[in-house]
Amino acid sequence: MGDVCVQKARQGRAYKFVFKRKIYLRNIDEESEDEMFNRLVYLQAADEVITGNIPVTDEEEVITITAKALAIDLADEFPEDADGLVEAEMMEYVPVPWRSKYSDDEWAKLILAKRSSVIDQDADGLQAQVVERVREHELYGTHFFHVKKVNDVEAISNLPTSMIAAFNSDGLHFLDENRKILMSFGYADIYRWGGSSVQFSLIIWNADTQDTFEMILTTFQAADMAALILDFINAIMASTQ
Repeated sequence: MGDVCVQKARQGRAYKFVFKRKIYLRNIDEESEDEMFNRLVYLQAADEVITGNIPVTDEEEVITITAKALAIDLADEFPEDADGLVEAEMMEYVPVPWRSKYSDDEWAKLILAKRSSVIDQDADGLQAQVVERVREHELYGTHFFHVKKVNDVEAISNLPTSMIAAFNSDGLHFLDENRKILMSFGYADIYRWGGSSVQFSLIIWNADTQDTFEMILTTFQAADMAALILDFINAIMASTQ
């Protein structure tokens, strides 16, 4: 963590730490009786929804998830009026892509309409409900990196210059800013990878042309991306033994 602080300070970049489960294999996910583990899994799921990494497209569902998150954290102190909700920093729980749709007061009234349905529920149960909903999304358990495409070979010509490189147990995915998957590659298709402090390159198999191509990206997180590919491959191989 200290190294990251120094690196970001030198780069002049704003940052925050979010502790997350590094490796999630969808096909062997098991329930846990460890309350702390379940709490951390919930916090990760909630953060991914709030930041927009896992998009929620239905407004009613956005309101319900937000109300559940507030009930989990505030319990009996969940305000009964709009002003109280706003003062309780309610907007920090509303997913970022949705915040501009309504004023703070309007959001508060929408969320208050769900208060009675969540206030008496057990916090652990509410956490499980949120995680279960978020787990259904194809990007659950994914790591996201903002990158820029440097080269433009035919195989990736349809990808935008600025995009998101996302890694999960299904492989490498390239997303647009709305987290829509534009192109995906399994780990078996990634022949080689590596990078410097500002650039990351991959040699990828193209099934259409039956040949490989090189993809070069600019990013400050090349080392993290390289390590993550290896960690996922090792975890997948270990799970099949």
